[in-house]
Amino acid sequence: MKAVDVGGELRRRIVERGPITFAEFMDVVLYWPNGGYYSTRAALGAQGDFYTAPLTHPVFGALLAAQLAQMWRVMGSPQPFWVLEPGAGTGTLGRDIARYAAGADPAFAAALRHVGVDVRAVAGGVRSDHLPFRGVRGVVLANELLDAMPVHRVTVAGGELRELFVGLDGGGGFEERVGEPSTPALAQRLDALGVELAEGHRAEINLGLDAWCLDVADALDEGYVLVIDYGHEAAAYYDAARRAGTLRCYAGHTLNMDPYRDPGAQDISVHVELTSLRKAAEAAGFSFVGSASQAGFLRGLGFEEYRADVVARRGIAPRVRTANLRALDTLVAPDGMGAFCVLAFGVGVPAAREGLDGFAARASRTPGGPRLSAPLATAEHMPLGPAPEPAMPTWEELTR
Repeated sequence: MKAVDVGGELRRRIVERGPITFAEFMDVVLYWPNGGYYSTRAALGAQGDFYTAPLTHPVFGALLAAQLAQMWRVMGSPQPFWVLEPGAGTGTLGRDIARYAAGADPAFAAALRHVGVDVRAVAGGVRSDHLPFRGVRGVVLANELLDAMPVHRVTVAGGELRELFVGLDGGGGFEERVGEPSTPALAQRLDALGVELAEGHRAEINLGLDAWCLDVADALDEGYVLVIDYGHEAAAYYDAARRAGTLRCYAGHTLNMDPYRDPGAQDISVHVELTSLRKAAEAAGFSFVGSASQAGFLRGLGFEEYRADVVARRGIAPRVRTANLRALDTLVAPDGMGAFCVLAFGVGVPAAREGLDGFAARASRTPGGPRLSAPLATAEHMPLGPAPEPAMPTWEELTR
């Protein structure tokens, strides 16, 4: 029997049950086994549709290794020390962490056990849509994962909260339908946040955060949850300045706002609403440890020392040096990746951020020469070529 593809499955559900929630639509588009975007496509890198920080430059992984080593020491140097990475994608981040762990601390490198988890097969990892682990001591690392969680879309029409559903037009294409909310949890979420949307305001609500945090809590007995993503606190997330919502689609390094175009062939991404994430984590038993911008996080761990090493190192071709510096600067750009949010939660560990340089209240690590020669970009990372073409989405578009 031939497997049903994304479009066929969506149409089957709509014909049988009527319009479906956008959350259900997004879940099928991104994760359906036969043609779902993340289930079957290599989404990242030059041959994919967008770049993430690990693919931009290996210094990202090297500095994360330094932060993980500090977490390991705060926890009393457990053996082994597990790092679970849901949404591992290409596996580049895990490889970079393992590659540079010894530079952070040789004993930490010996204790480190990294496991990538993804809906697609990951070399040396686990294929799963959840964390099939128990009794873990270590860190759950979620880098640009939560922005790909299915969300409900809502609006206000005639002074009443309404939900945006997905139906079929006369030609069998997908179209938006407005109706009564599918669940009272949508209004309850906004009420809990003290949010009142204006007429015509469109917004996204992620009702899956609680279940995700509980899944992590089931896996992690002691350690940290480290979340890195683009997002905003609720007041900014639902502000009138974002009355069109935060949903974006990416295909071939171009940006569009039409989630109904080529289902399964493009990414659908939504900014993370951080206030609800923090509440969900605390309800699951985690304590909030700290937060920082990605720029502040990386600088606290020694980013400027690595950059200075690339500037001063001899024997690097000018083109290679320029390309590496451009990629490094992308990681901390204030109007782009540098504005991403880094949040740490803990269970069975000190709630204070002492000993965690990425969350220290200072602009950068104490100067004093790099601990290691800075790694340079490889074939796994951003191409060592000219600046991206204008057709690529700007990070300002991504973060606003």
